[in-house]
Amino acid sequence: MILYSSPLACSSAAHMILLELGIPHEIEFVDIYAQPHILIEGGTPFTDVNPKNSVPALRLDSGEVLTEIGVILQYIADLKPESGLLPKAGSLARYRVMEWLSYVGSDVHKTIGPLFHPHMPAAGKEIHKQNLNRRLTYIEQRLVHESYLMGETFTVADAYLFVMIGWEPYFKFDLAPYPNLAKFHKRVASRPSFADVLQLIDPVLKRVNLPVFPSATHIRDDVVRHA
Repeated sequence: MILYSSPLACSSAAHMILLELGIPHEIEFVDIYAQPHILIEGGTPFTDVNPKNSVPALRLDSGEVLTEIGVILQYIADLKPESGLLPKAGSLARYRVMEWLSYVGSDVHKTIGPLFHPHMPAAGKEIHKQNLNRRLTYIEQRLVHESYLMGETFTVADAYLFVMIGWEPYFKFDLAPYPNLAKFHKRVASRPSFADVLQLIDPVLKRVNLPVFPSATHIRDDVVRHA
């Protein structure tokens, strides 16, 4: 099994879950900051692996390739159903996790991305900032009495949300206005699987031309100001 992943991208959630479960795998890192995207080792165009040209992609032992982070997270978790990272198929709890995966993917992920696009018009970014605050506020309220999105149980949806929020020194925005979300972030960051991800991506980060990330405080202030 080979995971095609890029440091700091949503694919890090799949990387984290593979490590969390101790599932044997290989990692091929993708430079998504290069145009066109390439595999860091060898410089092969990533479209040779995934014509969608987006991470993650998961090459199964059969040779087939799965794409889309929400699907890949479910596939990996189902390899070890006893882990509890994903409730059993057909259960309401399973659909609740899928509900969160969909929300993080369509409402949070797709709102954050445009804030960092250099060619996004200012007026468009204003709309995304308002939407982002509304969605983070919803999650903040859900975490008032819960440690994770599903209560006291860590699931694949938490890994996805965690990566979307970002981490130092690559925070997407300051979490100060969202204290429950900040506690959630700290809780997930303490997991050994995340420490393992950081160790593995550190040498890779030095080989890619990372964009300049806006300061966390600047993003925080803009998001709150447009609430």
